[in-house]
Amino acid sequence: MQRFERSSTEMKRVQMSVNWMRVGLATSLTLLLSGVSGGALAAPPADPPRPMPSGAELPVTPGEQISISTKAMVSGAARNGVRVVSPAFAAEGTLRMDDRLLTAVVTVSCTAAAGSYQVRFASPAGEENVPGIDHLWGSVRVAPVEAAEREACERRVAELPPVSQEEHWPEDIGWPATPWDVRSVRPGERMTASDGVAMASDGEVTLSSPAFTRSVVMHGAKLVSAVVQVRCDAQPGLYVVRWNEQGKSAKIWARYRVVDTAAPGCQDPVVTPRASAVRWSAPWLLGGAAALTAAGAVGYAYLRRRKASR
Repeated sequence: MQRFERSSTEMKRVQMSVNWMRVGLATSLTLLLSGVSGGALAAPPADPPRPMPSGAELPVTPGEQISISTKAMVSGAARNGVRVVSPAFAAEGTLRMDDRLLTAVVTVSCTAAAGSYQVRFASPAGEENVPGIDHLWGSVRVAPVEAAEREACERRVAELPPVSQEEHWPEDIGWPATPWDVRSVRPGERMTASDGVAMASDGEVTLSSPAFTRSVVMHGAKLVSAVVQVRCDAQPGLYVVRWNEQGKSAKIWARYRVVDTAAPGCQDPVVTPRASAVRWSAPWLLGGAAALTAAGAVGYAYLRRRKASR
């Protein structure tokens, strides 16, 4: 009897070991499949754009992304917004400020024939033939590819994320330098918004944004500005600032990015009535108090007369 009980116990232990092995195998298969389908073990993202030096002829393949970088006003009259063009590109690029460097990202067209193509700087969109901007940067030499490779190139390029329009200007330059000058700010922090091109006069513009604690009016003698504060409960993400000018349609004027979370003890300021509203209400309050005082005096005199006549 004891031998039977021992053998039964050993069988249970073996069965438990088999069950644990099955669980481990299932877990391993799940992790492997998640890697294939884009999970934690997925293949790394595409390579970053390859830099193209000035004056070089860069060998490229259709569908490849390249980057052009230069300091402002060094290569010709290069500045923010200057276009980078070439017959070999799927679309023209735009130089955008990245700290103290101007950078454009472009993609070699999947239909570009094999050969050498110039890469040039051109005037910003909306500006025609600005002196000094048209400038030869270099050239690209497109490698020959088969038709099947071009089809694969089209699919690969279609999956690429759009080139970011965000600009990152140095901190010592007033915000916003352009509508895409995206500065980072934590919830509860303040920023100074300045109109650097004298677009409006004192008190004519109100700035509003979903993450602001309140809308603010811009003031100033020559160049107007305002101090804005981000709500303590603002969620991380990209936000727009609307320029609301008297007598004109509202427009997107600036952008900023909320990052991280608020500092401990963060509190939004209490919104108080504007001084003008208090000044307008004061005469009515004083007038009402005076009327009540006068009515009280008349009533008191009437009662004294009635008592004296009795």
